[in-house]
Amino acid sequence: MNYSLRLQTLRARLPKLKCDALAVSHLTNIGYLSGFSGSSGLLLLTRDAAHFITDFRYKSQAQNQVGAHAEIVIAERGLWREAAKIVSKERLARVGFEAEHVSVAAWQEIQKLFKTAQTVPTTRAVETLRLHKDADEMAILRRAVQIADETFAEAVEILRPGLSEREVAAAIENGVKSRGASGLSFETIVASGGRGALPHGVASEKILEHGDMVTIDMGARFEGYCSDMTRTVCLGRADVQQKEIYELTWRAQVAALEAMKPGLGCKAADDIARGIINDAGYKKNFGHGLGHGVGIDIHEAPRLSRLGKGQLAAGMIVTCEPGIYLPDFGGVRIEDMLLITENGAEVLTGTPKPERLLEL
Repeated sequence: MNYSLRLQTLRARLPKLKCDALAVSHLTNIGYLSGFSGSSGLLLLTRDAAHFITDFRYKSQAQNQVGAHAEIVIAERGLWREAAKIVSKERLARVGFEAEHVSVAAWQEIQKLFKTAQTVPTTRAVETLRLHKDADEMAILRRAVQIADETFAEAVEILRPGLSEREVAAAIENGVKSRGASGLSFETIVASGGRGALPHGVASEKILEHGDMVTIDMGARFEGYCSDMTRTVCLGRADVQQKEIYELTWRAQVAALEAMKPGLGCKAADDIARGIINDAGYKKNFGHGLGHGVGIDIHEAPRLSRLGKGQLAAGMIVTCEPGIYLPDFGGVRIEDMLLITENGAEVLTGTPKPERLLEL
């Protein structure tokens, strides 16, 4: 990862933020900017330098991970107190902080410590950089997707009546780890039968039964990055309504995928899939957004939903995952990850999604 370039890019944005420095305290953002993987750190970025503040426990780790990109400062009486010393020494007038990641109590303490500077709330200063994935990130994400694809194929082979949802989820966790993932992107969803109506129905003790639709939503975390995919299958012969809502979800998902390209509004993308589902009479049964960004976090910007803002742009990684959920009956969701390219979109997920409901 080119951490120096990321720091330079953020430093160049300081004038636009109207700040002399930015204090990055959210550990995920610190890791993105510097490579630090510990649990105690504060990155103070000025227009001329980068100071990484941590405590004694991470002295060697910080030197190894961050030392090439920033000055390492070991705090003896708190990270923010050490940052205040630097702010005072360098006579910095306006210091930004991550408003979305600093509590009110912490902000009040920061104001007391930063006696010589004005504290300026900033919003999504680092997250804006994370929207567009670079070549290194793309290589890692492709492998995370591949791990999920391979593991899902293995899981489908064991699906049968008599297994519990948790047994399926355990097999998936073992599968991603055996392929080099550090773990799951999130707690695996295995929702069968009537539980399929729960969009976030994490695996339970429910036993899979003949005739159940089974929705599996899973992902692998590989070298700090996440993958995310969902497929729905049926154990045995599907009935008329099961086939109907599956094929409708498939049409909505494919239509949205085919429309994805730079310049498409995030709300407009959601409207495409939602319109197909609404027109078929299932308006009340698709209650979540079409998709979201994926990267270091499983849910990142942009958000593709009825409340979505902004437009898709080349380099973004997003999901496309419409669904239909019928209480006490079951549900269907189909989800792919895709890369927005200069001319359209590349579907990264390799697991087949047949036009007709797969009957096992």
